[in-house]
Amino acid sequence: MEIAIFGAGIAGLMSAITLRAQGHRCRIYERLRQGNESGMGFILMPEGADCLREFGVHLTGSLSGVPLHHFYYRNSEGEIQHEQTMPTGARGLRRTDLITALVRALPPDGTPVFEAELDDLEFNASDRVAAVRLSSGARIEADLYIAADGVGSRARQALFPDWPASPARVQEVVGMARYEDAMRWAGNNFNKFHAASGGIALGVLPIDAERLVWYLQFDSQRCPTPEESPQARRAFVQQLVGEWADPIPHLLAITDFSRVHVWRPLDVDPVPSFYRGNLVLIGDAAHPLHPFTSQGVSSAIADAVALAGVVHGSVNAHTSLDDALAGYSSRRRAQCAPYVAKGRELTRQFLEPRLGDNIWLPIAQ
Repeated sequence: MEIAIFGAGIAGLMSAITLRAQGHRCRIYERLRQGNESGMGFILMPEGADCLREFGVHLTGSLSGVPLHHFYYRNSEGEIQHEQTMPTGARGLRRTDLITALVRALPPDGTPVFEAELDDLEFNASDRVAAVRLSSGARIEADLYIAADGVGSRARQALFPDWPASPARVQEVVGMARYEDAMRWAGNNFNKFHAASGGIALGVLPIDAERLVWYLQFDSQRCPTPEESPQARRAFVQQLVGEWADPIPHLLAITDFSRVHVWRPLDVDPVPSFYRGNLVLIGDAAHPLHPFTSQGVSSAIADAVALAGVVHGSVNAHTSLDDALAGYSSRRRAQCAPYVAKGRELTRQFLEPRLGDNIWLPIAQ
């Protein structure tokens, strides 16, 4: 089967790996230029790591990340108010390291085509995709089209133009720093500092032997989102948490704010269906999840594995591809719905003042 995949992120690359393993011909189209670094780091949950290993994606050596042992919930003075064991096998991981491992698992002819953005979809009278136009003007034809083009998915917009892409109330400023003292302080642990009033927190996550990701979560209704300049971002973060406990002040001081970004997640229900005809949505294109859940990466991997499973079953049983994609859509939509609900629950807890036992592990399990 000829398969066109739009998006060379985690969902798109994993789809190519799983479907190529069945003998399908996959071509990957990525809107960004080669070498562009988007995203910084995240928590990879154990179920995601298990799926990667199963398909020959090796997170070893310099790509192995940092195994996470404990979560420490701290107040703004740095005092530990709660400690919890992380799920066995969870790790902090740099996004570029996972992308590198995924690309290495592809054959040489599987390299993505870069600067190739999905621009338009041509539907035929049967409401199936006949071809896709790229921003370059190229026309792509395939048997199956996989949209792994992220939160702003053009394929999703084409299928559900009225789907309400509502911004989440809690947004993030995300940065990365190299700091040996902080690495020793963090060890194999995930730390998060919280304001007593609620609505502001700063997480510190080790992602490799040299780097930490820090992220400031804030209530955008109380604290308007900063402008896009590095100076505005630095001033915003400094105002909210600049005088919190060590190592926060030094982390901010050594961070290159020209590489810091503001992440505006969505607060949305999954779209009504993850497919139509021969077009299927995966990852954030299908179900944007709030960062509170720490399930975005693992869910993207699970989507790719589930999609490959139903395609394999359809080919072997000589059944309709539409029926197979309907099964994928129904199954994955049901599996992702609890994460959406948990993300909203964690948001409500985050916005409340820190009182008594109102302490929680910021992960949906």
